[in-house]
Amino acid sequence: MNTQTLLIIAQLFGNLAITVGIIIAILQVKQMKKQRKEMAAFEFFHAWQTPEFSKAVNEIQFLPDGVSTEELKAAKPEMESYAFLVHSFFESTGILVKRQIISFNVVNDLVGGVIQVTWKKLETWIHEWRQARNPVAGEWFEWLKSEIENECKLSLKNSKPDE
Repeated sequence: MNTQTLLIIAQLFGNLAITVGIIIAILQVKQMKKQRKEMAAFEFFHAWQTPEFSKAVNEIQFLPDGVSTEELKAAKPEMESYAFLVHSFFESTGILVKRQIISFNVVNDLVGGVIQVTWKKLETWIHEWRQARNPVAGEWFEWLKSEIENECKLSLKNSKPDE
């Protein structure tokens, strides 16, 4: 083998090493993203399981649909705090889902039904909150509820037998 051939072989190995390095880096980045999503889902699940949040959801689910601020305060002194806790949690969840930090499917599987029920209960209260204090309050909670409803409709449509 002459020097020219050795140089070509060395360049090929160099290019191969760079290509393999890039492929490994891409795979590692994908793995890190997957781990980040799994960790976010794990943290979401733990946040959902706190006694305070569980109590708040439990109390709210027994309210009438479309409860007003006045009715909420009249139900129990702490009820508005429960409503705010649930609202804030699902507002944050909506943002995390939209930014793909937490998988929509994980959220839908874990709490999709709870999101729909608590939205029905708190919708009027949230609209009153928007008018009185913050015009964008609950928008991500509402968006998440709508996405879950759309997914449910799509699932029902796809599960119907052909006619």
